[in-house]
Amino acid sequence: MDRKQTPLPRLMVISSGEEHSSRQGLALRQSAALGQSAPVLYQLREKGLDAGALQTLCRQLASLIGLSGSIFTVNERFDVALATKAAGVHLPEASCPVDVVSKAAPSLLIGQSVHSAEAARLASKAGVGYLLFGPVFQTPSKVPFGAPQGLEKLRAVCKAASVPVFAVGGITPERAPACIECGAWGVAAMRPFFEPETMPDTINLFLSYLPS
Repeated sequence: MDRKQTPLPRLMVISSGEEHSSRQGLALRQSAALGQSAPVLYQLREKGLDAGALQTLCRQLASLIGLSGSIFTVNERFDVALATKAAGVHLPEASCPVDVVSKAAPSLLIGQSVHSAEAARLASKAGVGYLLFGPVFQTPSKVPFGAPQGLEKLRAVCKAASVPVFAVGGITPERAPACIECGAWGVAAMRPFFEPETMPDTINLFLSYLPS
């Protein structure tokens, strides 16, 4: 299946970022739970793992997530994504340029984080498959970096982008419709999915607030 031509799911699940410490094993349990839910975009964002540990984990996740119908992306490490047959790579705004990644890994779906309308315009022009913008609302992990960006900045980013935009940061099911009204394609979240046992129900709850 060509991920670049297939419409993306409306929901992105982001891993905990703590596989190297307090939440070791959570990503594997989350990936297993995806077999019981509607498809999502799953981003493995584990900057605390070294390259070897990350590659081992990605090999485990890729087959599970692929069988579930969800889309598996790896944060920043497009070499690991290629080696483990992940579907895509998600680039931080200050990461390797999109055109370089696209030439090196033409088979991958490429997403990128942006923090302004201008960055959204440039990334869209560079050929990304989707954008991630935030934090839209207050979220504990971003408090040290200042106030949330808010819905009006989300609206400006969506207007500037020519590819799907996912809103992230303090996202709950009830807040999802406001993001869609601003032009977002979908929403992304991390903390609501820390309990894999209830993850399929949580995904369904999110999707009930999103367009089908």
